[in-house]
Amino acid sequence: MTLSPPGGMSRARDAARLVRPRTFLILLALLAPVLLLANVGLPFSAAGIKEVSGGVGILDLEPRESAEGVYRALAAYGEEGRERYLVLLATLDLLIPPLLALTCALAAALGVGRVRWWIWVVPVAALVADYAENAVLVILLTRHPAPGPAAWLPALTTVKTTTAVAEVVLAVAGLVYTAVRGFRRRSAGPSRPGR
Repeated sequence: MTLSPPGGMSRARDAARLVRPRTFLILLALLAPVLLLANVGLPFSAAGIKEVSGGVGILDLEPRESAEGVYRALAAYGEEGRERYLVLLATLDLLIPPLLALTCALAAALGVGRVRWWIWVVPVAALVADYAENAVLVILLTRHPAPGPAAWLPALTTVKTTTAVAEVVLAVAGLVYTAVRGFRRRSAGPSRPGR
């Protein structure tokens, strides 16, 4: 006789109910405007920060190769740019990592047909890397021009970008597999009893 934790089966059923195209579309509908607002249209968006910094992009999207490059970017932002960047980090950039992780994990789960623990590894790694990068950015932005952990930022941004690309690739693979499986089912036609 094997024992399962209390509620184990009901949690699995509850998770399975979330693996639906409708849930994926809802998450995508939440993620898309947040990504759009983070990059265009608001004073504290990536475009708004670039505007006040003389064309220097945000370190999240345009990483520097060294601590010196990070400090040059921080100086180029000026006081207004650094304040805008902090607002971006405290608002939309708090929403993007979990929304992206949930959306990508659900897309991968659609391909598998159910929620598996390993589906979460890459999205959670991307989320942790993004929040670690953001924490270093907050330290650098609030302490500027004092020294900070600028040397960590290029490596954190590389890890974040790599894991984010990996989670999107897994999501696309899950969606493609779902589409192919659905196409095969439709093209096979209805199954006949007795065959």
